[in-house]
Amino acid sequence: MNDKIAIIYGTRPEFLKIFPIINEFRKKTHAVCIVNTGQHDSLLTEMEMSFGVIPDHQLCVQSLSFTNSNLIAKLIDEISNLVHQQNIQKIIAQGDTFTVLASSMVAFLEQRKFYHIEAGLRTSDIKLPFPEEFNRRVVSLTTDVNFSPTQLAKQNLLKEDISENKICLVGNSIVDMIQYVRQKENITVEYQDFVFITAHRRENIGQPLRNIARAIRELAEENPETQFDWALHPNPNTRKIIMEAFESGTPKNINFTEPLSYLEAIRKMAKSKLIISDSGGIQEEAPSLQKRVLILREETERPEVIDCNCGVLVGTDIEKIKHHFSLIYNNPEEYIFKSENNPFGDGKSAEKIVKKVLE
Repeated sequence: MNDKIAIIYGTRPEFLKIFPIINEFRKKTHAVCIVNTGQHDSLLTEMEMSFGVIPDHQLCVQSLSFTNSNLIAKLIDEISNLVHQQNIQKIIAQGDTFTVLASSMVAFLEQRKFYHIEAGLRTSDIKLPFPEEFNRRVVSLTTDVNFSPTQLAKQNLLKEDISENKICLVGNSIVDMIQYVRQKENITVEYQDFVFITAHRRENIGQPLRNIARAIRELAEENPETQFDWALHPNPNTRKIIMEAFESGTPKNINFTEPLSYLEAIRKMAKSKLIISDSGGIQEEAPSLQKRVLILREETERPEVIDCNCGVLVGTDIEKIKHHFSLIYNNPEEYIFKSENNPFGDGKSAEKIVKKVLE
């Protein structure tokens, strides 16, 4: 009960799912050591400020000159030093980033307990997505408690011979987060005549992203009364490829924006009629916002969103994107997702996680 607990994150998506756990510890007035590794910088700092979180420790692990191996080595070194300096006995981390991989390795090597939030997500290819699939498979090898978001994630772990007594089915804390944000910001679900778009994944850079941009352009031209809002990613490579598709002119009903804050993105998604994205996080958020999503990927590690008929895998095939858009967009029976079918839980994930960690 008195073991010192560290919550470690380094990216914006991690923070979104970690915040409900931080908030739950606050409700219980139980002190935890909050650590931001600095894997992401300005976007994450802005988010921390908006939710009133000030890390106890801000590590500076990122460098433009780093290879993936350099980054992991730096993370291990910094986290290991912190664990010993602060006498950390329990480490909580979420997801599949290098921050999580390094945290789990330090916990194992220094004989601390490691708690993995969102354990058990899998694709069929260890290189897809790269490097996240590798990271999460390795993390599961030594995790003390795997907090699985869904029954399928739990089954994935059991297939890998992870002991059932090391697995807790808790739901996905993103549901907690969206419920918190919607209540705090008074965000209502609407179905206005516009589409929210994001595209940034590494495997889509190149011709796949060109196909996506062309599909959106053609949809905008063919549906002039519909507004298409595309939130661009900071990555200059993705921006260059996308904008090349519009060199001859951008249809008036396409609006490109800078990266949105989390609150702005939730507001946009909450009022959209359809979402088109390759984001894993958006696949999880869409059911809580009662939205359908066209998934710009060939495979997803969140097949639950397909099984519940919230998401449709369209890949980067132009005709497939346009076909499923037409099937869904003008039919309320298709574009309204019934929230009672949410496969990611009931919004009580953080409560279950904190209770287990404090045992």
